[in-house]
Amino acid sequence: MDLRIEEQYREQAEKLHRDNPTVDAHLDLAGEILLRNKAGEREVIRRRYLSDFQRAGIKLVVSSVYVENANLSWAWENALEQIKALKEDIAELEGIVFIKSGRDIDRVLQEGKTGILLYMEGLDCIGEDIARLEELYNLGVRGASLTWSRPNGLATGCCKALEHKQIPGGLSQAGVRAVRKLEELSMFLDVSHLNDEGFEQVCQIAERRFIATHSGSRQVYGSFRNLTDPQMFALACQGGIMGMNGCKYIAGSIEGNHLEMLCRHIEYEVAKIGAEHVGYGFDLCDSYDRARAALKGEACTDRDDCLLNHGQIPLVTAALLQRGMGKEEAEKIIGGNFIRYFKEILPQS
Repeated sequence: MDLRIEEQYREQAEKLHRDNPTVDAHLDLAGEILLRNKAGEREVIRRRYLSDFQRAGIKLVVSSVYVENANLSWAWENALEQIKALKEDIAELEGIVFIKSGRDIDRVLQEGKTGILLYMEGLDCIGEDIARLEELYNLGVRGASLTWSRPNGLATGCCKALEHKQIPGGLSQAGVRAVRKLEELSMFLDVSHLNDEGFEQVCQIAERRFIATHSGSRQVYGSFRNLTDPQMFALACQGGIMGMNGCKYIAGSIEGNHLEMLCRHIEYEVAKIGAEHVGYGFDLCDSYDRARAALKGEACTDRDDCLLNHGQIPLVTAALLQRGMGKEEAEKIIGGNFIRYFKEILPQS
């Protein structure tokens, strides 16, 4: 049912990924590491991710700290546990760098390593206590979305991936203060889970460039987790980037046409706002879901991701090349755009 990739484009994509940095702008890595640690597993990145990162030429992964609904009553403690688990896992690997500055990204590129950048997928853990953003910053967190797909003290999230409904509600006064504090600290702002009213408010108040780490085009597939054309234009006009989400319920590949739908989103976005505002942010969740199920003693055989693992990312690039995308555009999309953005937006040292 999906695209068949010709060998010449597969080889061209693999070379592109060897010669240019690849970025995945969203992965629930910290939470998965914590879940697997609780099940007794260590060295999660090395055992489950490193070889696929290397196969895809990944030089930067943006790891979220995502607090599940079941953990909201102790959200702060859970967030700290995730941060600690990620740092400890990284400390055991020579080829992985914990990214806190633009200089760290330069080091990763120069030394051929992989960097992991930490951010909060929702700020439920701070309530309305904006000062706690400084605590997170001191722990190495370098960005945040105001909320996940639920309301909190700062903003209202859009609906979940499997739902198709508009959620009303904008930023609170505390949410406005949070945006300003993030900018003061040189932390990036992610709008991927924000609802439409909140997105509009961010456009009005943000003074630094914000991004959507894992959102596609709502015109291509009508999920409210995707951006409308006006939102895409607003994001691009202020210098932002949107990372293509690889969840089949957001890409719209319910029938199994995963590569085709990912390409349709990316090609549409490039046509509307330019290749320099598009990237990869696949949000691959199957491994996280299996870790959570295993901890509960349950089986998890469902597949929600368009890709089986990060090692398949070059297939997306190959499909884009096969459908007519140029090499220079592809270089920007696979990682060049996000590398440039984070080098400029993060503290320099």
